[in-house]
Amino acid sequence: MGELTRFGRWKIFLSEHRRWGIVALLFLFSVVNNLDRQALAVLAPQLKGELGFGPVEYSYIVSAFLIAYSIGYAVCGRIIDRFGVKIVLAAALLFWSLTTMAHSVATSWMALAALRFLLGFGESFNSPSGVKAISEWAPPRERGVSIAIFTNGYVMGAVLAPPLVVFLTTHLGWRWSFVVTGAVGFVLVALWWRNYHSPEAHPRLTDKERKHILESQATRPTFAGSKPTIWQLLRHPLCIGFFIAQLLTDPIAFFLNFWLPDYLHTRGLTLAMIGLIGWLPFLGADLGGPGGGALSDWLVRKNWKPVNARRTLMLTAACLMLFANVAVRTELLWLSIGLIAVLFAAQSCWKANQLALIAESIPRESVATLVSLSALGGSLGGVLSNLLTGRAIESFGYVPVFTVMSVLPLTAFVSLELMMRRARKSGAIGAA
Repeated sequence: MGELTRFGRWKIFLSEHRRWGIVALLFLFSVVNNLDRQALAVLAPQLKGELGFGPVEYSYIVSAFLIAYSIGYAVCGRIIDRFGVKIVLAAALLFWSLTTMAHSVATSWMALAALRFLLGFGESFNSPSGVKAISEWAPPRERGVSIAIFTNGYVMGAVLAPPLVVFLTTHLGWRWSFVVTGAVGFVLVALWWRNYHSPEAHPRLTDKERKHILESQATRPTFAGSKPTIWQLLRHPLCIGFFIAQLLTDPIAFFLNFWLPDYLHTRGLTLAMIGLIGWLPFLGADLGGPGGGALSDWLVRKNWKPVNARRTLMLTAACLMLFANVAVRTELLWLSIGLIAVLFAAQSCWKANQLALIAESIPRESVATLVSLSALGGSLGGVLSNLLTGRAIESFGYVPVFTVMSVLPLTAFVSLELMMRRARKSGAIGAA
């Protein structure tokens, strides 16, 4: 009877906390998103020899992905806000899964670049959709952790990619690696379509939880006048501030994801060794994202203003990124990998709190638009930085790349602070 009682209590708890089930679904989307993306990064050392390309051509392949990412961000926000998260995210997942599978027939670096372009466009819909869904489902005191869990899915995808892709490549060949990783998306889209609804319309949501979620929406900011057009929003200091912040900091995430296997290869690791330990630095993000989100949520529960809690954690993360200077200069491989894990943790903490800050800075009906416009800055920064990274690595190695990366978050923090002060003075968006 005791076991049944505990089971019954657990069942009641789950029925009254379905919002965490939604967060779990969004987490899986991010896992699949980055698993598909990272497959090529893991295989890059092998494909360079088999398909005949070098660091510069690889930077073109990565940049093709990021250019399409930029185009996707330019249009996806309004599409998501107009048609809703459920249908748009399902369509995007089907598109990028098919594109991932199509990588298996590539015969040159130019074919890979074309496929990465299509993949980048499809995958650009994931982040704005996820943040919008969380802004609708998660109350402020849970929003930092919820967004951290969502963004941590990208990390888990990166953690799973090296051992899974190396295993598939060893036993089936590299072409089957793309087929299998792409096929995972078809399972997820079925789960998504059956289980995702808005909090207002979810058929299995209790009245207690629905009230808890919807009451929190009353504290959201509102537009002082009519809803701005996309052109007016582009000129708003908040949009400019987040655009600049992601322009400077998203290239760090792209670099760590796209170039880390190659960096480890230059430190003497073989493909098999990368498959064995290449996922370890990504564990840092498993701690940094949820830890940073949970800590900022804890500060909110201690009556800190959400904006101050998120900014404090972002500044802390920016300071930790200075360890990049040591990571690339130490001759101890284990220390370098450990410090890179710290960089992952700091970047993940920054990202989770930045997205929470965006979700709390804009009315609900424009969340996806602001996320996509600010992320456009990140993808443009990624395009430019990867083109420069390929040439810098070919000419000078990884030291100058890590050095520049170490100071970008602090620069971004200062820029965002200035723009947020301008936004407060303008009064275009006010509290409800």
